[in-house]
Amino acid sequence: MPSRTDSPLDIAVIGAGLGGLSAAVALRRQGHRITVYERYDFAGEVGASLSAASNGSRFLEQWGVDVKAAKPVVLKKLIMHDWETGAIQSEYGLGDYKAKFGTEYNNFHRIDIHQQLLKSAFEQPGEGTPCTLKVNHKAVSLDAEAGRIVFENGETASADLIVAADGIRSQSRLDMGITPEFTMSTSCCYRCIISAEKLRNLGLDDYIDNEAIEYWGGFGINKIVMSPCSNGDVVSCYCFYPAEYNNLRDDGWNISATPKQLVDTFPGLDERMKLLMTNAEDIKMWRLYRHQPYPYWVKGKVCLLGDAAHPMMPDQSQGSCMAFEDAGALGLIFHRTFREEYSVAEGLQLYEQLRKPRATKIQEASFRAREDLSERIGWSSSTDRPGKLTIEEVCGYNMRTHLEELKGK
Repeated sequence: MPSRTDSPLDIAVIGAGLGGLSAAVALRRQGHRITVYERYDFAGEVGASLSAASNGSRFLEQWGVDVKAAKPVVLKKLIMHDWETGAIQSEYGLGDYKAKFGTEYNNFHRIDIHQQLLKSAFEQPGEGTPCTLKVNHKAVSLDAEAGRIVFENGETASADLIVAADGIRSQSRLDMGITPEFTMSTSCCYRCIISAEKLRNLGLDDYIDNEAIEYWGGFGINKIVMSPCSNGDVVSCYCFYPAEYNNLRDDGWNISATPKQLVDTFPGLDERMKLLMTNAEDIKMWRLYRHQPYPYWVKGKVCLLGDAAHPMMPDQSQGSCMAFEDAGALGLIFHRTFREEYSVAEGLQLYEQLRKPRATKIQEASFRAREDLSERIGWSSSTDRPGKLTIEEVCGYNMRTHLEELKGK
């Protein structure tokens, strides 16, 4: 029989997106019994690329996720283009990024990394008992103090610890007594992808081969962000524009649009980029919101994670990394023998103390970067203006050291 100090927890994870799966993998690796509850028949990721800087990628590596199988493009630089001509105005080389920060700067397609997290959570290889997945389980109410979930299908579940990773429209957050304060952003965004084969046929080969995040605009609302993913077979674009242009009111980030709608939104843009847009695929509109930080993330046996805890603008490319960090924190705090140090309740308090200030700081920096590219890590420098979020501060973060400091207080 296991001793009291290494007795595993029964943990429920609400949501099988990137954040929920990351939490499941991190806690599986510590020997806990994990059940993931997903509202849909299957949690298929949608969307385009996502950047996983070293502060996120290091956790993927520590958990044994097959990063190579997720087909990342390793980013080597940032490139700024002139809005009208496309001429390169400046470059920021990342240098020997891996030597400095410990991992590569990986750029994934969301679907590719989601597939590898699914394998790491639910398939046999790797430390810990494989997690259990229950689909068609939409959580409709949550008793945080009792650790009890009620699902739309009439089933219930209880757990020692509940990780609420149910996204930006989190029902769990409401059940914990948190009323989100948010406003519609003055910005909206189109996202789209285009295949490398199509780019070559259009004479846009350099967009595939630059191994870079490339920008047009960014000083004001209009901004285009382009980067390759899926081993360079796909190029992804995020195209920001004033919300007043089409007064998009529909909620979500999966609203279909046409190439003409996309091109017509940016009439003065670089003709080569407009050529890409004319031939783009999977074009979706995305309504953006500005959420104020929540007063707390933890109540009873429940903690919030990812977008449920800290929705942010996409302009720092840190949304996914913050979810990976949240999951990494749970794995570090609820290690196999954590009971020798603290209770579950005390561990959850540590989680909030560890994660909330850092995620809030990056959330606030993402708001500033929405209309000021100089606030973007990589372009930003603490010598330029004190208080800016720097690439060293984000990518060089040592969570283990931070956690030990908190424990020592």
